[in-house]
Amino acid sequence: MEEYLKNKLLQKKNNRINIIINEIIEDFFKLENEFLDELINPERDIPWESVKIHHITDEHVRGKPTLPELQSKINLFLKKSILIGHNIEFDKKFIYQDAANSDLSRRMKKITSIDTIYLTAALYPDLENYDLSYLCEHFNIRTNDQIRHSALGDCWITARLFLHLLNKAKEKNITTASGLLKLCNQGAKLHHLIRNAKKIH
Repeated sequence: MEEYLKNKLLQKKNNRINIIINEIIEDFFKLENEFLDELINPERDIPWESVKIHHITDEHVRGKPTLPELQSKINLFLKKSILIGHNIEFDKKFIYQDAANSDLSRRMKKITSIDTIYLTAALYPDLENYDLSYLCEHFNIRTNDQIRHSALGDCWITARLFLHLLNKAKEKNITTASGLLKLCNQGAKLHHLIRNAKKIH
């Protein structure tokens, strides 16, 4: 691993945004965690379908800041980091939509990102599924202390998956951020092939 690699894991779920910092120093032996956890006022009613999944109601977000109001705080928290998430473009799309033409949206478009779907596909090309729940069950990653489909819960679970993938990459002598990004590029191509094959068959 590079001497100092700071990764942040993003989850934007309905009206909550979470970013966890994992500071991985010298071969992953030291891990320090901080997190930013904010409820966001979407300035519209929350659909009941979303409430059933995420358990965030209109009452929870009343009086909370909007995403544009939080962008300076989020940008300061991100600093010069690599952003990590599971199907990360899905989460980033909400920021593009809800904070269009903002500094935060522009930062999201430029920030270096690692998608754990693609990283997993590169390291484990023969899996039948790359869903987060499936992967955690397959790799025996603990999830029962987190709320699945909540922003903070999925963020912690993704962090644990990422640490598992880092150790797998290390077995292949991939120990730099640039090496992980190359794996992601390989996995992205493979993942698209897998997904297209499932549509055909």
